[in-house]
Amino acid sequence: MERPIALTGGRVLTPAGDLTPATLLIAGEEIAAVAAPGEALPPDVETIDVSGCIVAPGFIDSHVHGGMGYNFMHGTREAFAGISAHLARGGTTACLATTTSAPLEDIVSALANIAEASRAPQPGQVEILGAHLEGPFINREKAGSQALEHVRPPSASEVQALLDAAGGALRVVTMAPELPGAREAIRTLTGLGVQVSLGHSTASYEEAREALEWGVRRATHLYSAMPAIHHRRPGAVVALLEDPRVFVELTVDGMHVHPAVVALTCRLAGSERLVLITDGVDVAGLGDGVFMRWEGTPVTVQDGRCRTESGTLAGSTLRMDQAVRNMVRFAGISPAAALRMASENPARALGITRKGALAPGKDADVVVLDADLTAILTLARGRIVYDGRTTPEPEE
Repeated sequence: MERPIALTGGRVLTPAGDLTPATLLIAGEEIAAVAAPGEALPPDVETIDVSGCIVAPGFIDSHVHGGMGYNFMHGTREAFAGISAHLARGGTTACLATTTSAPLEDIVSALANIAEASRAPQPGQVEILGAHLEGPFINREKAGSQALEHVRPPSASEVQALLDAAGGALRVVTMAPELPGAREAIRTLTGLGVQVSLGHSTASYEEAREALEWGVRRATHLYSAMPAIHHRRPGAVVALLEDPRVFVELTVDGMHVHPAVVALTCRLAGSERLVLITDGVDVAGLGDGVFMRWEGTPVTVQDGRCRTESGTLAGSTLRMDQAVRNMVRFAGISPAAALRMASENPARALGITRKGALAPGKDADVVVLDADLTAILTLARGRIVYDGRTTPEPEE
């Protein structure tokens, strides 16, 4: 039996959204208590002094493809472990393994491996909560860096094949609702509890409103791979922003969305609906250079920007703690509000009640951040998965 852990001296983010001086007590894989400073602790507790730091719920990255040269499409234990180590450095304790447009057999294989990993979380690794299918059911005109030869409309048979492969682990599906067969696919997926996200789409305002009636409740990296807002053609962005039922993914790296637009989006959607994501790709964490993506696409990373040879942004190299820092800086919101966008909001969007808050009985998913909101300690289900106090930061 592992000893209980007490994080002492820090300010704990409470479910009410306050940063309160307190001790967080962890027993096994669960949070045991949030105690007042100086309150008596169990005699066998392991005390970790986090004075001057913020103790927050571990981040949930619901849109991430990989890192450190690995992609979730690889589907191997080695890939999952490598991606986990990268994500943990940024304070992430759980994620949705995100796929991309590929031949059906490749996606089926990836989903089967992701499903297996989600059923048996590995101790000492970031927990895979399921899969986010980003492609192939997207619009060719807004495919971004995804392989055009593998982009296609949804069919009933393929949707069923993907559901069967995932075995209940399919949590989010990105879809362009203007595609033939999208209405039936959206209704099928949402009827089974899968969240459908509008993305990589040319949908008009009217088409997006119709998709919301079919069951769409999420926006995939808002603004990116969508038509720009026009005063006579508002497009899908406006429909998604104005509907209070929609959770809005935002890639806050300062490149995909201008800081001024990040701030405006926060005011329009409100802090309760924004879900911070990284959209991190397999070359994230490798530093600047020229690399080959998992499927053979060459990309160049320079100053954190990942681009294809044509200059198209190809995902990001963002970490979740960086997204939180940027959100505070760009939108002028409190650290507490930004932290909830990276933890509580993703959990609520996915309907996961055991994560996203520091309260007794919840999973002991915790990130400790220094005064600059940089993750220095990450615990997933009560185990330390990253310790920046003793592990030097690799050069990027």
